[in-house]
Amino acid sequence: MRAWWKALGSGALCGLAFAPVGWWWTLLFAPALWLCELREGEARANAWLGLWWGLACGVVMSWHAAPIFAQEARAEWLGGVAWTLAFVWYAGWSALFGWLMGWMRLSGWGWAVAAASVWTAIAWGRSLGALGFPWAMLALGLARMPLLVQPADLGGVWLVEWLIMAWNGGLALIGRGQARRVALGLSGLGVLWLGYGVAAMALLRTPQHSPLRVAVVQPKADLPTSVFAPAIYDEQMEGWLRQAARHGAQWAVLPEVAEPYTLSETSGSIAQERLQRWKGWAREYQLTILLGARRFDKVGYNSALGIASEGGVAWYDKVKLMAFTEWSPPAPLRNWLKGLWHVGCSLEAGAYAHALQVGQSLPVGTLICVESLFGWVARHQVRDGAQWLTVMANDYWLIGRAVREQYADFCVVRAIETRRWVARASTVGMSGFYAPTGALVASLPMGKPGVLVYPIAPRTDQTLYVRWGDWWVYGCLGVVALGLGWGWRPRGRQESLPRW
Repeated sequence: MRAWWKALGSGALCGLAFAPVGWWWTLLFAPALWLCELREGEARANAWLGLWWGLACGVVMSWHAAPIFAQEARAEWLGGVAWTLAFVWYAGWSALFGWLMGWMRLSGWGWAVAAASVWTAIAWGRSLGALGFPWAMLALGLARMPLLVQPADLGGVWLVEWLIMAWNGGLALIGRGQARRVALGLSGLGVLWLGYGVAAMALLRTPQHSPLRVAVVQPKADLPTSVFAPAIYDEQMEGWLRQAARHGAQWAVLPEVAEPYTLSETSGSIAQERLQRWKGWAREYQLTILLGARRFDKVGYNSALGIASEGGVAWYDKVKLMAFTEWSPPAPLRNWLKGLWHVGCSLEAGAYAHALQVGQSLPVGTLICVESLFGWVARHQVRDGAQWLTVMANDYWLIGRAVREQYADFCVVRAIETRRWVARASTVGMSGFYAPTGALVASLPMGKPGVLVYPIAPRTDQTLYVRWGDWWVYGCLGVVALGLGWGWRPRGRQESLPRW
């Protein structure tokens, strides 16, 4: 019973690291409380501890997301069912972690390294596939302290996830009476982690003269409903673009689905009229405009449309679709979900993630909404030549400031992984600019419409993560395989060591 309370307390403290509380420092000790109990547990008991930890962490971190489930479900009580299922899904992964740790017959730093590797491999695993969703990764809890996220340019967010768990694994060993054997290694890990962060941020100071001025537009609107008042919408949008040009912007970045009509370059009088209107604004205000739009070319796409001031047009089609709203699972799961949730019609995913070249402008990477949660999308765009990144999001349906802040925190990691400036444009916020160090250097007030212009410095260098991808995860998978091979059966309770 005492172990369960420790698991619940550890999970709750970890949940407080995320917005809106933002107690990032809890991640430097809270997971150790749980790991300390896993150290001597059997696989089955560890799985239950993992389940309780995941439920506590998920509830504390995401209790404010309940209204979102209620609004998307067919009834409020069904929203509660969906919310519960989401937490059970998340807790199931931490239960899997506990179960696997029960098979690790290792000691000392070997055990700590195995724990960090198992955790990282599982975090990577739950991001895969059409239903993959990497929300609530511990590394995102450090978004308020980018200094500790700097190693992401080496091994992606996975390396930061590993460092958090390796550090706490060392603390758990000290708590079990192995201070002499572990303290030196733990000190070395801390010095390397902190030292790399300080050095990286010192080398990436923002230059005084930046060659590109970019505007992000936050219209504060449920943009798809603007189709019912196009004249008013167009007047407001032109005002935002005029304001951006007045402040010297060369680019104007708008949110996802900023155009209320479905566009097509081949047919449809309304689609052609709307496209010509955007071209006219780009020409009149001498802006390269980047906006989100639905595109139809035999099938429907969620796309980013780039329009150069000289009239050139380029498209990027979203490659990672949002499960259940843009991508529907096959039957019978789809039929079952329709009784619980408003399942949207499936869109077509883009062929591949690539940089967007608009006319003679510098190539840019365009992350559309949920794509910002996945490092591989930004990585492929940078490898294709993107010199800066945009995130185009429609956060209108995300009820509450906390969820929107957690969503925007992924920009911190994407900026560091690629060492690119990130310009984020949202319908209601967070809209702003993230430096290659991950620092949020300028932003608009959440929920208030406006335009923000900021100078950024495009970059052409490529980080180790961009070049090598998820190499750190593959190393973790190797460690997990070795650990499971070494401990072919649950280790059980072998030694009696002093408890915390």
